[in-house]
Amino acid sequence: MDYHIQVVTKDDKLRILQFLRRFFFRDEPLNQCIGLIPEGEDSTCLELEEYCSMSTIANNLNIMAVSTSGAIVGVVLNDKLEPTSDEEPEYITTCENPKFKKILRLLYYVDKNMNRDEKYQGLNVLDVRIISVDSNWRGKGVGKALVEKALTIGREKGFHIARTVCSSFFSGKLCLRLGFERVYELNYADYRDEDGKPVFTPALPHTAIIAYIKEL
Repeated sequence: MDYHIQVVTKDDKLRILQFLRRFFFRDEPLNQCIGLIPEGEDSTCLELEEYCSMSTIANNLNIMAVSTSGAIVGVVLNDKLEPTSDEEPEYITTCENPKFKKILRLLYYVDKNMNRDEKYQGLNVLDVRIISVDSNWRGKGVGKALVEKALTIGREKGFHIARTVCSSFFSGKLCLRLGFERVYELNYADYRDEDGKPVFTPALPHTAIIAYIKEL
């Protein structure tokens, strides 16, 4: 391999955010369809950056693929999943970016509905939050290797299951290849605002947001 995988440390935080700005922030289907990131090479969404840093990046659960030249070519950011609250969390109600608040509310909606029967109550759940690969390195197995390493770390640290919510068709396809089980699916066309219009209309092939789990 012309890259290696390593655990993210606190010293990598800025490099990780720079990588996410270049790839994940712009490529993620929900961000794209609502124009979350303004035009411009260095533009970003501060609320999204804060959300990505909500779990300390240096929590020893996050990993990155680094090329032989030292460039980050892929990241998988993980955290321990906390129980879903009955009421909308404060970080959503206080979000001042109306576009990003729509995304946060969708993720909260999925969290509530995928665990209505409290199937995962009492379990230690690894939340695979972000999977992103440099566009020039896609199709080379980087994402697969990163997720497999994340699952290994999860097992070693005593997590019972891994969970991920995929807004992208491609990340969902990767999870199925790695043996994840689909446990909840919401078609974007069925998630509507108060006027009955779909809140999100991503470009094909992204038609649904899907939650997957895998026993560790």
